[in-house]
Amino acid sequence: MEQIAPAATQWSAAVEEASWIAAALAPFEQGLVASVIPPGYPAYARVLHPVRTALGKGTRPVRWAEVADWSGVRLHPDSQFHSVALPPGRPAGPAPWNGQGPERGSLDLADAETLIELLRPHTSTPDGCLFCIWDGWGWDTALYVALPGEPPIPLPDPVPPEVRYGPRVQLPGRDYLLYTGPIDAALAFAGSPGQTPNLWWPADRAWCVASEIDLAWSYVGGSAELIEELVSEPRLEALPAVPGHLHSWVEEYVIQSAERAAADLVSSGKASIETARGTIRATLRGPGRLGRTGSLRIQSEGRGLMGSRTEHRLAASGPDEVPAEIAGYLTVAVTGLVEN
Repeated sequence: MEQIAPAATQWSAAVEEASWIAAALAPFEQGLVASVIPPGYPAYARVLHPVRTALGKGTRPVRWAEVADWSGVRLHPDSQFHSVALPPGRPAGPAPWNGQGPERGSLDLADAETLIELLRPHTSTPDGCLFCIWDGWGWDTALYVALPGEPPIPLPDPVPPEVRYGPRVQLPGRDYLLYTGPIDAALAFAGSPGQTPNLWWPADRAWCVASEIDLAWSYVGGSAELIEELVSEPRLEALPAVPGHLHSWVEEYVIQSAERAAADLVSSGKASIETARGTIRATLRGPGRLGRTGSLRIQSEGRGLMGSRTEHRLAASGPDEVPAEIAGYLTVAVTGLVEN
């Protein structure tokens, strides 16, 4: 599919066109699928963003099902990526991917092209679609360096000033810029700066696509026929979705390992968590008698990836709350071995 040029799109200040979405979404803090994509469609699918592995001078996409085959953990409709990529036991063979976790908030380009192809026949208005892009991607402040040692050159902002500083589509927890165009305009910015829309739908609202910025998958709502096509399409990895389910959660064995390590930290000041994809090492300096806050240092050592270090000032108001706060930070660190 030929990528449509950004110039072929039209930025819009008609943000009221998205008011039906704001009225339909569940409260953002509930963390439901319906907090991301409007409920009310007959059926829904979750399109899983692939991870990638090196292949010659490039990379190839690796589907979650391939990761599940490696880990021996069944892929089910509500699986998080760490569900299959971070199994309780260590698999026998090497992991099928060697890069970062799935991209968040943007469809894989090939998946976006396939999705457009499948969505087109399911709307009477394929030439009139609306697209929302989160206003926090920072295109207006992004920099690149032309040559080593030379000053950074600012990338041009693809958003005109009257839109950049104009009204926003305001949805619970997120603000968006709005543009319009044919259905192919979902690819208008997929090459550079490298982003598919976070929300898009045709004028007849026959379907809706949502790529929430914090999620490693995209939701599609539409007719039962459309969703059946998506789920059965071999060029995509799509699973059925339910609006009333949580969109994100953590496996119980990950929570338990973080809680055990938190208890060790409180008692001895040191702890580690061994996983199939790396190790978490943590040290704790407890709060002092003069009111100093405690400090938690976490070192993540992922297999095949560069390690990272973080430090957290503990905010718990009492000693009984410290283990829970520490466990929260450790949980994020463990899932971050495969999801960041």
